[in-house]
Amino acid sequence: MIKKTVFLLVACCVFCGQSVNAKNITLSYVDFPPYEFIDNGKPGGVLVTIVEMIFKKANIPLKLRFLPFKRAYVTTKEGGIDGLFNFYKTKERLKFFDYTESVIKNPLVFFVRKDSLINFNKLEDLKGLKVGVMLGYTYGTNFDKSTLFIKEATNSHENNFKKLVAGRIDTYLCDKLVGIHTAMKNDFMSELKILPTPLKVMDGYIGFTKEKHQSIINRINKVIIEMHQSGEIKKIINQYIEKNL
Repeated sequence: MIKKTVFLLVACCVFCGQSVNAKNITLSYVDFPPYEFIDNGKPGGVLVTIVEMIFKKANIPLKLRFLPFKRAYVTTKEGGIDGLFNFYKTKERLKFFDYTESVIKNPLVFFVRKDSLINFNKLEDLKGLKVGVMLGYTYGTNFDKSTLFIKEATNSHENNFKKLVAGRIDTYLCDKLVGIHTAMKNDFMSELKILPTPLKVMDGYIGFTKEKHQSIINRINKVIIEMHQSGEIKKIINQYIEKNL
């Protein structure tokens, strides 16, 4: 009787463990090339490659779903999907989302026209300027709340660069790789330059619905830390840059 009970307990633990491990995690990725984008109906980009590798190493089944950023934000917040990336951390978002360790670093730089005399070292240098931003994005608390300058929001990087080249905005604040990728794709880069001082370097995370996935986050975090320490994440990014930019 004792042997039978022990067997049943072991079997239960094994099958329960398999059930937990087999649960698919669904993450949303957004239009954020070259980090993440949809390519012929399939996810592509350097950050997609990194996230897929993280989940593979953590032995967690992963499904990716392409959504516009604002819809991904709301759907994750409400628990319709498990999480989203690339996701920045703010005090407000911490009320609704749990975060992994930082996956990548995103330098936010100012693109200006080649003949521009704008210099940037502090927010005060932007006083009176029209600064292009992405609708729904955060650029850090100080920038987001500043009233020194006018924020002109649109829903695509391409539209922001078109406005910049046409002189409708003075500068466009954008992740460096995203900006170079978009400007080169649209033949704008020859008309532009990048100011040397970034606004800041943002940490990019995977964000999850609040208080639902802590065990998954713990497993993922171990892999993220190991991949940073081994240089694997940096290597993936460098290989992508060499091949595509």
